[in-house]
This record gives sequence, structure tokens and C-alpha cells, in this order.
Amino acid sequence: MSARSLTIGRLAESAGVNLETVRYYERIGLVRPRARSESGYRLYDDDSVERLAFIGRAKRLGMSLDDVATLIEA
Repeated sequence: MSARSLTIGRLAESAGVNLETVRYYERIGLVRPRARSESGYRLYDDDSVERLAFIGRAKRLGMSLDDVATLIEA
């Protein structure tokens, strides 16, 4: 796990995606927070930024989110 902890807003900004996209991907299980802050904020790491980049590349290649989920599980 990387040392950097990102809130959901910083994660979206770092990955160049919309905040609501991150929330949706979390709801369907493509992205998961690594921890929670003491105040309850979801915290992500650099692996989550890389995962969002992977999802974006896969979508640009024409893959569905179901296909992406299958790849991530493998």
C-alpha cells in the first residue's frame, strides 16, 4: 500500500474522472477505499488511481464495465 492517502475528491482529481464516476464505480465494486479516516472519510491510495486509469483505458477500447469487472477479478 502506498503512503499517500487520498479522499474521494482528490482521487477523482488525480485520475481525471468525475467524482460521481468514482462513487458509481465504488457502488458496483470496481473501486474500494483502503481505509477510513478518523472522521469517517473514505481514503484511497495510488493503486486506486491506477485502477481508475485501467478502467478508463478498457472503456476506450470498447469494453463494458462487466468485462472490466471480470478482468479485475482475474
